[in-house]
Amino acid sequence: MYFLSETSHDDFGMILCPKIVMARSFDAAVIGLGAMGSAVALSLARRKASVIGFDRFKPPHSFGSHGGSTRVFRMAYPELPDYVPLAQHAGTFWERLEEETSTRLLTRCGLLTMGAEDSAPIRGIRYCAQHYELPVEQLTAGEIRKRYPAFHPPGNYVGCLETSAGWLDVDTSTEQMHRLARDFGAELMTDSEVTGWQSDGRSAVIRTRTGDYSAQKLIVTGGSWAAKILRDLDLPLKVIRKTFAWFDPLIPDQFAEDAIPIFGFPPKMFYGFPNIGGQGVKVAEHLGGDEVADPDMVPGAGDRDKQPLVETAAKFLPGLAGPPPGDPSRIMRVSNCLYTMTPDENFIVDRHPDHDNVFFAAGFSGHGFKFAPLIGEIMADLALAGQTAYPIDFLRLDGRFPTQRYA
Repeated sequence: MYFLSETSHDDFGMILCPKIVMARSFDAAVIGLGAMGSAVALSLARRKASVIGFDRFKPPHSFGSHGGSTRVFRMAYPELPDYVPLAQHAGTFWERLEEETSTRLLTRCGLLTMGAEDSAPIRGIRYCAQHYELPVEQLTAGEIRKRYPAFHPPGNYVGCLETSAGWLDVDTSTEQMHRLARDFGAELMTDSEVTGWQSDGRSAVIRTRTGDYSAQKLIVTGGSWAAKILRDLDLPLKVIRKTFAWFDPLIPDQFAEDAIPIFGFPPKMFYGFPNIGGQGVKVAEHLGGDEVADPDMVPGAGDRDKQPLVETAAKFLPGLAGPPPGDPSRIMRVSNCLYTMTPDENFIVDRHPDHDNVFFAAGFSGHGFKFAPLIGEIMADLALAGQTAYPIDFLRLDGRFPTQRYA
């Protein structure tokens, strides 16, 4: 502990008046303990750094970006092949985490992406398979219908089955990262809202509703609240509300865990999972959604959110919701998730341009969870060593959004 100058202020706002207080001091502090923050805290603590982390809720929860119980793990990346090496490293770290916790977190049941022969997802997956030697099986529409009666693709569709892909158990993963981080000595303060922070380049002060803390390094992984926490950067982040729905399948055998892989259809990349643990077949649309002005004021899912899911399920998965127009009563429950989007839909992982001891990872744009343990390693590298060997230059902030104040 040591004395430092504190100032009273509004939340993440203007400095009002100085005073002197005593703050607890750590090697590193993490703001936001969802998927990314949990992994960062764990990686730092594993390296014997003294770590404190803060989250305004108690993860896992459904208020941010990691809600919904499951996430897709894949290595073929038609959106941008630069992610493939990162996904491969992430898979290794998920396996290590499973060994450390003696808990199954990643189930490799495969991912079947369907679409027209010349569609961008199909072409992109084939490119990744060829250039990175990924295990991807090619299927015709007839072969898909024969092997997986649940799926009814049009005759002009083909399928790419990435056999090493699968699903991640979100809640268990987050809980285990928290537990392991604490075992390594991290102090994780949940239900603890951060109201502001300051840095002089050598140390940072983190203010909460219950007290102030000091750390040599600060890592911000605030998810949908990142733009608020990093208000000084004016990051071009947009929060999008997404809706998940869990269906009670009309023909249960077609959707059993051992009967189908994870799946995806165009045009809005309607995707879903097997009936994991008999809890229902989870589906959602990766594209689209409603912009949220304030992540603290998110409306619940309603009939307007359910109807597109029912209609698409009826078209491609009649054994799930019945034939068109589909039966909405097959929906067991719904839940929200928040995507924090960047303009190019790629992550931002970098050092704060004005503070050498502040780092941040933000804007995961709805496809970040699979990378969580790798992001933990990368942020620990940056915070403790100032650099990382992982190929993240394409995720750095500099020059990507030239209309912003930091260009």
